[in-house]
Amino acid sequence: MSVMTKEEFAREVRGYTLHMYRLAYSILNNSTDAEDAVSEAVLHAYEKLRTLRDPDSFKNWILQITANEAKKIYRQNKRTGAVAWEENLSPAFYDEHHELWDAVMQLDGGYRDVIVLFYYEQCTIPEISRILECRQGTVKSRLYRAKEQLRERLM
Repeated sequence: MSVMTKEEFAREVRGYTLHMYRLAYSILNNSTDAEDAVSEAVLHAYEKLRTLRDPDSFKNWILQITANEAKKIYRQNKRTGAVAWEENLSPAFYDEHHELWDAVMQLDGGYRDVIVLFYYEQCTIPEISRILECRQGTVKSRLYRAKEQLRERLM
């Protein structure tokens, strides 16, 4: 198996930057921290590029690294008391359904990230389970509860 070249890696990262940002933002709910998480994820991914077994699974691999970096930043902020919540996502990263995105961003973190991964990133339950490092049953129950909360908010 061959390792990706720098150019291939850069092209893949460019293709998934918005996805990475959206996931990091769903965990951190703060644009500055989300940008930091994406930057750290890219650096970490490049350093660990040899561990990518299948180039076709790059998206899931980079999203898992992004989720881990975002969780690390969240834990650091929580310890230092620096958790800052933003009211709105930068307009450049809005989806076409602002009201829905706003409702998703009001969900608790564990529900936000499964909704973002499932509906915005089109990840499957097993992929979300691997990315978030939790059981598939946990993903399914979070997804169900998140959809219930969204229904209540949007009615």
